[in-house]
Amino acid sequence: MFKELENSELFKGFDSEQIHNMLKKINYKIEEFSKGEVIAMEGENVESLGIVLSGEINVNKMYENGKQFQVKKIVCGDLIGHGFVFSDINYYSSTLISNDYSKILFISNENIIDLCMGNRKFLSNFVRLLSNQVIYLSERLKFISCGTIRQKIINYLLTEYKKQKTLKIKIFVTRKKMAEIFGVTRPALSNEMIRMKKEGLIKYKEDIIEIIDIYKLEEELEK
Repeated sequence: MFKELENSELFKGFDSEQIHNMLKKINYKIEEFSKGEVIAMEGENVESLGIVLSGEINVNKMYENGKQFQVKKIVCGDLIGHGFVFSDINYYSSTLISNDYSKILFISNENIIDLCMGNRKFLSNFVRLLSNQVIYLSERLKFISCGTIRQKIINYLLTEYKKQKTLKIKIFVTRKKMAEIFGVTRPALSNEMIRMKKEGLIKYKEDIIEIIDIYKLEEELEK
């Protein structure tokens, strides 16, 4: 278990022995889930922070008509509930379902405080993760608020153009992750990018998207 925790951003910079010494001072629990088993339902209180030790977790949005939309996947080393465990609104915003056999370490908010108080590096890691979560959600909200898929893509490219100061934009996320940020499906994203390429707005290869006509992109954003 301690070796797996070395891969978690929460324990970044700690080795197995250090993690073992930290955890033996607190109470924690490890739970196992089979494929298809519900880990947490949307609306349930978040009382502990979870760290995935093995397996893969689907984060799904459930609707009254029985349909569900996969928001994202959580894999080994990722955290569960860290954005809610200390919030006044401390309930799961989506349903968590085990995609295969999975094992999760749960640490209560009281014990997280104890770990933060006892180790500055752990505190720094935890605050950094919370800050990254805020930035991620802020970026996602910005792109989701754009009307069409094309406008989401253009907004993203223009934002990266200002950051990277080049028309050849290096993309640091996968197409799947980009679609997740935009709140669309991957096929819908790919189809729109193909149309934009045919119209001479962009070119792309592997992890580079080149803006061909930035003025047309800006005009498209205003439609």
